[in-house]
Amino acid sequence: PAGKRPPQAKTQPEFDAYKTAAASTDPAGLEKAADDFAAKFPDSELRVLLYKNAMRLYQNTNNADKTEAMGRKVLSFDGDDPEALVIVAEVIAERTRDSDIDKEQRFGEATNMAQKATQTIETDVQVPAGTPQDKIDSYKSMIKSQAYSIIGTIDFKKENYPSAQENLQKSIDAYPAEPDKVVVLRLALTLDKEQKYPEALKVANRAVELTQDNTPIGT
Repeated sequence: PAGKRPPQAKTQPEFDAYKTAAASTDPAGLEKAADDFAAKFPDSELRVLLYKNAMRLYQNTNNADKTEAMGRKVLSFDGDDPEALVIVAEVIAERTRDSDIDKEQRFGEATNMAQKATQTIETDVQVPAGTPQDKIDSYKSMIKSQAYSIIGTIDFKKENYPSAQENLQKSIDAYPAEPDKVVVLRLALTLDKEQKYPEALKVANRAVELTQDNTPIGT
């Protein structure tokens, strides 16, 4: 299957208003433009695109609260959107602390979202016409890698190290062309917790090889 049909405008005024709203490059400005557009066109399929772009912009500025809020807005329109599922799940996984009263509930929600993304990435990718197949395949692999990374991270935080090892390795295997350095490091830490020291050392050295000095992750 080629994937889900991309959202479409029903009228020319709706499309013109969407283009005006989508021109915003500031995350707060785009969020307001999306809210205004949604109020004017409450049934428009294009609402999801505006909120998804706002989600990405907020993610690029490391605003976790707003990233999650925009992601949940996307999911309120399309609960199967794989990109929104992994981005919201990642925010939850990274920001949940051991001291949180609702820790298990939050971890459960994030795991369910990530698992769902590994399924909907095969059916719900909205692909513009003419997109090369290798680009589609790469995008799918990247989303799957993110999803397994989230599940593995949660397993690690819950001290379920065998499952963490399995899912972090799945994350690396899903996108071998560009392994996530943080995932490689977490896999090394997981193996260390399992007392698989020779294997842990090998993976730790790999994490070092993948990083550059004087970068946050390198440090």
